[in-house]
Amino acid sequence: MNNLASRFTLHASLKKLAAFALAEDTAHIDTTNNVRRVAFTLAEVLITLGIIGVVAALTIPTLLANHRKQVAVTRMQKFYTTFNQAILLAENKYGEIEYWDNADLFTPSGSGDWFNKYLAEFFTSKDIEVLEKNNYTSWIKLADGSAFGIRFGIQSTETNFDMYFSPNASDIAKCMVNTAQNTGSCCGRKYFTFHFTPQSGLKPYGYQLGMKRDQLIEKCRDNDANYCTAIIMLDGWKISNDYPKRI
Repeated sequence: MNNLASRFTLHASLKKLAAFALAEDTAHIDTTNNVRRVAFTLAEVLITLGIIGVVAALTIPTLLANHRKQVAVTRMQKFYTTFNQAILLAENKYGEIEYWDNADLFTPSGSGDWFNKYLAEFFTSKDIEVLEKNNYTSWIKLADGSAFGIRFGIQSTETNFDMYFSPNASDIAKCMVNTAQNTGSCCGRKYFTFHFTPQSGLKPYGYQLGMKRDQLIEKCRDNDANYCTAIIMLDGWKISNDYPKRI
């Protein structure tokens, strides 16, 4: 019986010794003062850091892109909701919108004056900063860093105009210049087009036409990025994988 116990004790000791030898091959072990300390070698640390760097390089750009998309969509939906709610609140105060004064779209200040007269108070005036008139658009900056522009210069006396929403007001200066190259590259990416009429309120550009999603995708990709906004709304206020533009 004692011999059997000794054999088991010896077997256990050999297993511990083997494990100790294996650990010593990969790490330095310090047993000073009977305290077992394990330290990685310099090579192991460098390899680990290299792996972390590769993983970061592969994942961080995707995370940043997803964050930009989320910020853009969140601010866009907030603007859309706030603007249409402001219409309802203004109608309670000033009467039905069909009886409001038309915006003077022949002058640079006309669309901005119309907004200030009827809607500005419902956006909380301290959050509003009129920027500049650029490319026939009066821009208004909001507290969250976004901005929207009201188009003027349309040959019409009716309150019926395009509106542009930019999730980041800082993009306006480089995008809204009077060149087709810049506006074409920014539309659907840096700013998004809506259209306003008293009858339907604020809607994504082209939404009222009842176009199918694949038709909107084609227009957004090929020849008219103004239609891109309608895709985002149809998809439940998100930027899907097949969205034609890179945000």
